[in-house]
Amino acid sequence: MIGRSWRIGLFTVAGFLGALALYAFVVAGGRPAADGWFIVTALLLIVVGELVLVEQFGRHLAPLSTACAMALVLSAVGVGSGLPWVQCLLGVALAMGLGSLVLRGAHRRPDAFGQASRFLGVAFSATLGRIDLGSGSLGDWANDPARATLSAAAVLTGVALAGVLLDLGLWTVGRARSIKVSARSRIRYDLAQSGAVGAIMTIAGPLIAVTEPDLGAVAILIFVWPIALALVGLRRVARIDATHRQLVLALARLSDETGHTTKGHARRVAQLAAAMGEDVGLGPPDLADLRDAALLHDVGQVTLNEPIPDGATVLAAPAEQSRVIRESVRLAEHAGAGTGVVGAISASTVPFRQQREDGQPIPLIARILKVANAYDDLTQGRRTARGPALERIHLGLGYEYDPAVVDALTRVTEENARPPVRRAGVGET
Repeated sequence: MIGRSWRIGLFTVAGFLGALALYAFVVAGGRPAADGWFIVTALLLIVVGELVLVEQFGRHLAPLSTACAMALVLSAVGVGSGLPWVQCLLGVALAMGLGSLVLRGAHRRPDAFGQASRFLGVAFSATLGRIDLGSGSLGDWANDPARATLSAAAVLTGVALAGVLLDLGLWTVGRARSIKVSARSRIRYDLAQSGAVGAIMTIAGPLIAVTEPDLGAVAILIFVWPIALALVGLRRVARIDATHRQLVLALARLSDETGHTTKGHARRVAQLAAAMGEDVGLGPPDLADLRDAALLHDVGQVTLNEPIPDGATVLAAPAEQSRVIRESVRLAEHAGAGTGVVGAISASTVPFRQQREDGQPIPLIARILKVANAYDDLTQGRRTARGPALERIHLGLGYEYDPAVVDALTRVTEENARPPVRRAGVGET
């Protein structure tokens, strides 16, 4: 028997499919068959594209969906004497909505904010393509059969690029607010990291639009193959990253399970270090390296014959600290940790004075890890021990610890130490 939730989901999806089919029938009515097939193919691939997502540093990208949506709104079918602006965007919205419903039916949570920014980017490009140049719209100019194909492709690529950048900017600003990173630095980083996926979303749509008058729906099938191949590669990389993440988490729990550190030490240090990294404005790759380094920094303690009391390396002798770090680095390298992670662990016991006085560079993530580890060693996860721990750390300010990093620790732990605001309930005064 099919459960009630599944029945509701099936009826909802069927309803949206019916609406999508009705939409395609209405807009294609009275048009050449080639135009009708192009519209239907583009809409169906937008739905598929919303299901085949790629995650990059927390952002869910839909290159197939974006490319097909751009193709629809920028092609001769979608501008000028083609589909009206409202009909184009209605079709894109219906297809994206259907993709979200299918995701929910598969018990996967759709990224509503990412989808909204994606739709607004497509709508922006559709609007730019309809700017009146006096003798017609920008889309009419680009789709004029007398126009050189290269010139038309260049113009439409610029229009698509504007929409992709708006999509990126909207998502970045929203993400920057949630992780306390300035929007400017986040946008600069995201632009640098867009790479191949951004190029696919920008170029594929205009190429389909330019070749649509000659190839019809076949143009979509030809130009989605590079996207499909890129998606396969990117999803394979994502699976490898997920496997590596599971291995790191398993190693991080090793010292907890053997009793060499207090329960949850590595997890607490990783959370605190990440919050401090966000506070000082680290980008996603550095934050990822910092989290992994924090999870693995004490795994070398499992090689000690006699455990350090409470696993507090900050209170251990320098020789013991060096041995723990050497073994942690060795195990991290065996786990496939990158150079950033290994370098942060290696330098996490180096006193800050060696950078200040001797000019020896110490990676910022290593300085953050050093302070975060010291704080958790001194507090053992107890909020009530915050004051004495900060006093102890301040004794080594400028000599052992980076003052800027300690300031970040103070800010982060102050926010965490604030008691929740109690709201007056019924009958309270």
